[in-house]
Amino acid sequence: MSQGNGVTGLPGKWRALPLTWSEALRALVCLLPMLVATALDQTSYLVTLGQGAFFFSSIFLPKRIGARFVMGSLVLALGLGFYLIGGAVAPYPWTALVFTFFVCLNLSFMTDWRVGGALALTLVMIYTAGLNTGSPEKASANFLVFAFVMGWSALISLLPFWTPVPPPPVDEDRRPGKLAEQGIRMGIGTSLALAISYFAGFAKIGWAPSAVGNVVRYGEELSEKRAWARFLGTVGGAAMAAIALAFVTDPTIVVLIAAVFAVLNGLFKLTPLGQMPLFYTATILLLYTANDLTTGSENVLTRVFYNVVGITIGVLVVIYPSPRILRRINRRARLRSSNPSSSVSAPELAQAQSDTHARPARTGESETDM
Repeated sequence: MSQGNGVTGLPGKWRALPLTWSEALRALVCLLPMLVATALDQTSYLVTLGQGAFFFSSIFLPKRIGARFVMGSLVLALGLGFYLIGGAVAPYPWTALVFTFFVCLNLSFMTDWRVGGALALTLVMIYTAGLNTGSPEKASANFLVFAFVMGWSALISLLPFWTPVPPPPVDEDRRPGKLAEQGIRMGIGTSLALAISYFAGFAKIGWAPSAVGNVVRYGEELSEKRAWARFLGTVGGAAMAAIALAFVTDPTIVVLIAAVFAVLNGLFKLTPLGQMPLFYTATILLLYTANDLTTGSENVLTRVFYNVVGITIGVLVVIYPSPRILRRINRRARLRSSNPSSSVSAPELAQAQSDTHARPARTGESETDM
């Protein structure tokens, strides 16, 4: 009886999963430029074409066509602007550290923007992708390819028949001080990760800062969940890529497997598998290796190691000390408010009391980086 229930229960659980077939198809269409380039044996920009398409297909899809247009314009104009900044400062470590801090701080203030707030912190990942290029020349060379594939993805995303995946709600009432704290924490963490990347001679100086930017959010609980998701997704995705590379020796097949992982990411977007960079890690490692299959093991190991460095910094250096400091500040604020002569107002007291608790988690935020 129990075995029968288990057998019949599995199909029921599968049907209960919020699979997004429309997003899987949209991801495939976004990847068409990469697939065409592979068919024509034009492999110079496979990683760029795959990254851009995967990134755009992984973010939310608003219901209104106008909102989709705004989303696309933000990614193209603002996001790729940060990409060029990352490439321009990459050869100059001290300049890069300063810019990394202020990029995170300023994007944090955008998170309460009703129109583009859900995208704001995701743009940090595009900036770190620019850092990965290592030079303004390479960033400029990749820029037009990114603009092409993201422009293509933005245009096909305007089609009205795609099932929308609404963005997470934006907390427009969050005080500037809280946005500043979030940005400072992220800025400190990403800058520290970047400094370690320079000092240790990491081949991809943007991967560790990207991990920090993906993990750190205002709420301690949410940040911890994102850290675990990033870690498990990175290790799981690296294992998937390693298994594929162990059995496949044809670069074209490697690219096709990467495309399948990207489509699966769209299919499972609203499930726990889609809330971690599982399929992205597998996809990007396969694309990095497609031009030279002998580098597969090295790419897998470095991706995992660099991400572990970034996650560790995000958790130990940034996430945990700040809430304790904040609670001390809030306690002092409450003590001052208990004094009749205090200048703290009643709304400020209520805000101080509420801020001792973690903020509610934002759902639906993309876990994909570049």
